Amino acid sequence: MRRLLILLIVLAFPAFAQAGEATVRAYKKTFTTYPYSDPNPVPVVGRIYPYYRFDGYTDTPIQKEWTVIELENEYLKVMILPEIGGKIWTAIDKTTGKPFIYYNNVVKFRDIAMRGPWTSGGIEANYGIIGHTPNCATPVDYLARTNSDGSVSCFIGVLDLLTRAPWRMEVNLPSDKAFFTTRSFWYNATPLEQPYYTWMNAGIKAKGNLQFIYPGTNYLGHNGEYGAWPRNPDNGKDISYYENNNFGGYKSYHVFGAYTDFFGGYWHDEDFGMARYAAHDEKAGKKIWIWGLSPQGMIWEKLLTDTDGQYVEVQSGRLFNQSAEQSAFTPFKHRGFAPYASDTWTEYWFPVKQTKGFVAANPYGALNVKQEPDGLKIYLSPVQSINDTLEVFDGNQRIYAKELQLKPLQTFAATVNANIAPARLRVTLGGHKLEYTAAPDDEKLNRPLETPKDFDWQSAYGLYLQGKENMRQRNYSAAQARLEESYQKDKNFPPALVELATLAYRQIEYNKALDYARRALSIDTYDPAANYLYGLANLQLNRLADAKDGFDLAAQSVEYRSAAWTELCKIYYRTGNYDRALSYAAKSLEFNERNLDAYQIAALVHRARQEPNKATEALAELLALDPLNHFARFEEYLWRGNPSYKPLGWGAGNRQRQLPNNPIPLLPGKMFSLYITNEMPQETYLELAVWYHSLGHATDAEKLLSLSPQTVEVLYWRAFLQHQLKQPATAATLKQANEASAQLVFPFRSESAEVLRWAQAQTSHWKPNYYLGLLYWSKGDVPQAREWFASVGEKADYAPFYAARAELLKETDRAKAEQDLANAMQLDPQQWRYAKQYAELPKNPSAPDLVLTVDLRQFVTLKRYHQRFPDNYVLGLLYAKVLLQNTDELVEADALLNKIKVLPYEGATDGRRLYRETKLRLASRQMQAHNWPGALVDLSAARAWPYNLGVGKPYQADVDERVEDWLESICQEKSGHPDAARAAWQRIVAFKAKNNGINDLATAWAWRKLG
Repeated sequence: MRRLLILLIVLAFPAFAQAGEATVRAYKKTFTTYPYSDPNPVPVVGRIYPYYRFDGYTDTPIQKEWTVIELENEYLKVMILPEIGGKIWTAIDKTTGKPFIYYNNVVKFRDIAMRGPWTSGGIEANYGIIGHTPNCATPVDYLARTNSDGSVSCFIGVLDLLTRAPWRMEVNLPSDKAFFTTRSFWYNATPLEQPYYTWMNAGIKAKGNLQFIYPGTNYLGHNGEYGAWPRNPDNGKDISYYENNNFGGYKSYHVFGAYTDFFGGYWHDEDFGMARYAAHDEKAGKKIWIWGLSPQGMIWEKLLTDTDGQYVEVQSGRLFNQSAEQSAFTPFKHRGFAPYASDTWTEYWFPVKQTKGFVAANPYGALNVKQEPDGLKIYLSPVQSINDTLEVFDGNQRIYAKELQLKPLQTFAATVNANIAPARLRVTLGGHKLEYTAAPDDEKLNRPLETPKDFDWQSAYGLYLQGKENMRQRNYSAAQARLEESYQKDKNFPPALVELATLAYRQIEYNKALDYARRALSIDTYDPAANYLYGLANLQLNRLADAKDGFDLAAQSVEYRSAAWTELCKIYYRTGNYDRALSYAAKSLEFNERNLDAYQIAALVHRARQEPNKATEALAELLALDPLNHFARFEEYLWRGNPSYKPLGWGAGNRQRQLPNNPIPLLPGKMFSLYITNEMPQETYLELAVWYHSLGHATDAEKLLSLSPQTVEVLYWRAFLQHQLKQPATAATLKQANEASAQLVFPFRSESAEVLRWAQAQTSHWKPNYYLGLLYWSKGDVPQAREWFASVGEKADYAPFYAARAELLKETDRAKAEQDLANAMQLDPQQWRYAKQYAELPKNPSAPDLVLTVDLRQFVTLKRYHQRFPDNYVLGLLYAKVLLQNTDELVEADALLNKIKVLPYEGATDGRRLYRETKLRLASRQMQAHNWPGALVDLSAARAWPYNLGVGKPYQADVDERVEDWLESICQEKSGHPDAARAAWQRIVAFKAKNNGINDLATAWAWRKLG
């Protein structure tokens, strides 16, 4: 019903763009769709908890309707699919009819993202901890509107549960320009630093003599390694051309080394391209992703689309590279997102026409300058109306000037009779509006590419850095280990003490956090970070004087000023000192004008004082910053019925002009909930309810949750709030919570610990204990988690509980873990994951089948489930592995691997690895029987890369076949074919030489045979 209402509202806007105007419309479009399914009901505590993966994919399509928000003007059409992550599905240049952002005409989900499902093409926004974020394939919140300047916008966004940081992106199309913009707004709504990862991934088609227009001198890899750009020194190829990347495997180029603010791609065969512009201080990172041109990469063409061909990605980031774990040991580390900080930036996306490429681009257009034998060629593809002078300079001498009057995408071309040395060439439009210098030495960067060789990574500081890097990747267990090592090196090293305090705070160990912070302060009483953590820990322990003291001192530093004042603002609000609360809200906003918490508390003060005009002002500011701000709309809902309050209306957030109120009659609460359209709406309600409760608004929190989907965690919160409010419904709500489904409910908020402990004390039901165990497990407190899980005993009638407990106990109580999995399989025999988990248990050391790495019961169970689910390739590959490694059932393993069908996933190699090993072992068996021709057949098969196993073959030069060659040389020699044997020996030696002297038994043997 919510989405239908949004469709009706947007459909009230003009549907088609006329000259000089922009329109927005919503409609349903049927796409051929390859859906995903099978969410994992078993909690997997780790980097992506509380999210769960989807493991069901298909190559059988269906016809499915998807909601499309379409922005259109005279020049461009932009399609957005809010039910698929809010992805900008395509952008089309209407003057040519060509998409300049890859248009995938099918929705083909494949296992690529951190939660699995992902689709190729379009523009994908990523905010959080890593790429292909949890919401890239699921519905998000969205809002579409016409703005007072004539432009149209679609806002998309969602709450990221990993960081509890909401993100928003406005896609805006002006009425009279041939570009659209994406404006990001990202807010850390927590009192702690969070991981900071954000990249925009844009798909463009690969074919058409594509050139990547990426100024730079080097490229960085994910691990901080670097190479030369754009010419590969090993093969001499200009790798800025797609087709020249026909070597090696996947390509990931983070182009670096030039101070630039644009990049793009140009299809020379079509004389057409695309460009992206953003100020360098807003988006310094630029990356190219190529699947690879061998079958290893090209296998993905048909896996991700049906008819639209291979694509590549051009990506932009706030940092220089997408750092992986090893990048921590280079200058290119991760960043943290400061508490209560906000970030915003804008990017421009546009087509480029008939310019033969380009050397500069910005919101005025794209410029190309080419020195050719018959003169200097100048091309300009404008993206807004131009009424300016184009000038060409040789040094300081102007040699050409032309007054231009151009409409968007009206390409200008000229030949200047000149031959100018690159060091002296400069071309400008309108002075400095668009400028190009042929030899911009001042734009080359000299930033270091390597960490000093003598840096001591095992020092207290080196270990601290490693721990900090792990925290910024949300790898808290590794962070704990490195920071404790740092602490052991130097117990008085304040940075490590502060991070250990932060970890303890995350683990709900507030006394421990306080101890670390106090030790740091005993070394330096003015340490800003230590004072801030000291304030947070004392606040949780209800020591308000010490908390305020810590925040007061932390606020003396610029780094913690806004966050400390925000916490002080909350303290004074909770204690009823509204004047001081408003004062600290204002002070916080002085240093962070986009601090949403400060605006929200101000709005609460004005509601408490019954100041409707001031409340409206605060809420209007909120919606101007964040048009999808759910707090603002809920506050509007709470003000309803007050005749003095004037509602903001549906267009709230547009500072220039309010749109009319929605004409569709709504039930109470509907206006608030209308825009909560994301995959997990209950989490949006819970997050806001937790915020209200933290400020003493139990009544508002309970009212809010009454509008939410009534999941079990929501119901426990409602019962807890009703108890605090002394409402008679408490017992009934608690009973309802106990009886509600536990499916896919994974608590993760520290604030829920108090609620669940209260529920556990009120009832003998197993669910509160289970959820407390999950919560503490997710915080890294495994001993506490085991206690809560153990307290459930055998009372649970929910299979995923036993599977979760088995995972928790498998290393310490293998027998109990086995029994738990048996319980899970008995409760839900149709769930294949329990058999997989059972087969992967550590081997029972008392099992009689000492030859097996799994015991006989595990083997029999896995075989039974494989027979029950023959099309499940996850089980099939595991069964093949067990056959191969445990029973030497080579013939059965071979037959299974020949018929299994693996839908590929990024990085998939297991199927082909098992296949190769099976064929090699079959060949070895033939050799033992002196069946040399039979062995050669199996060795030939071992070199194959069967499509059904879900991985394509790399280039032959990159395939290590030394074992195959070694065994073949023996077979050929035994068969009386010395020349063929020698050829096999030579291949081994050649591979060694190509791969920098890699050695092994096969290589050594070949060297010996070759003399």
